[in-house]
Amino acid sequence: IVEKGSLRILAQDGEGHERFLYHIMPGESCAMSLTCSGTKRISSVMAVVEEDAELLMVPARYMEEWMVYPEWRRFVNDTQAQRFGELLETIEVVAFRKLDEQIWNYLVKRVQATGNHVLKVTHQDIADELSSPREVITRLLSQLQRQGKVTVSRGSIEIHLASDLRAASEERGQRGL
Repeated sequence: IVEKGSLRILAQDGEGHERFLYHIMPGESCAMSLTCSGTKRISSVMAVVEEDAELLMVPARYMEEWMVYPEWRRFVNDTQAQRFGELLETIEVVAFRKLDEQIWNYLVKRVQATGNHVLKVTHQDIADELSSPREVITRLLSQLQRQGKVTVSRGSIEIHLASDLRAASEERGQRGL
């Protein structure tokens, strides 16, 4: 259970390719971790510390034993429901959105997780977590920079969320909403 900081959860295939799934924030846990602890299986996801984190580690032997407590059972069920929803959102993004939208979604989620608009991340890091060639990521980041959504520097990317909010506001105004 994350007490402080945040974790980024990645799925990993048999060849070592990674895919960003979701973040775990304070007061939250990983549904896969809870499930694997209860079933004594090895997790198929990997957690990466997004920002300095403190974790409360619960020994696996207590997982089943604590299910008699309504609060623990509710925490486990709520965690699984929340993560399932996030996984469905990730599937929607991957399956139905263009890669430029996937990158923007990924960057926004990283900003939301850290509270920092400057991400210490390379084009290769993003390519690895979105399972895309680095050259494609570089081209799409340049496109986002021309749109004023990001400022790309060596080893970091500044995310301009205000530009996205302005664009959404203007779009609503054009549709008469």
